[in-house]
Amino acid sequence: MKVIQEKKIEGCLEGNNVWDLLLDDVITKEIIFYLGKKGKLLYIDSFEKPYFRIIVRSKYTVKGTQSNKSIRVFLPDNQNINLLDDLKSYIAEYSI
Repeated sequence: MKVIQEKKIEGCLEGNNVWDLLLDDVITKEIIFYLGKKGKLLYIDSFEKPYFRIIVRSKYTVKGTQSNKSIRVFLPDNQNINLLDDLKSYIAEYSI
């Protein structure tokens, strides 16, 4: 799986250093649990589209829903986007 586009989100109420990453395929339960290995995973499958949040302490928080093609990444305000490269590399290592 690859990140094919990244976009900085301006005016987000949840943070100042927020990014959307567009993936080349839909998010499956398997990729969610793979990403969850990086930190603490919250997975709620009682919604129509299961929701997930992954907190990687001192690095970032990832949020999204299963079956979508994008995830939202919250970086600490004082960090540059180098942490995104770490996440993008980890996503690229995923294979079914």
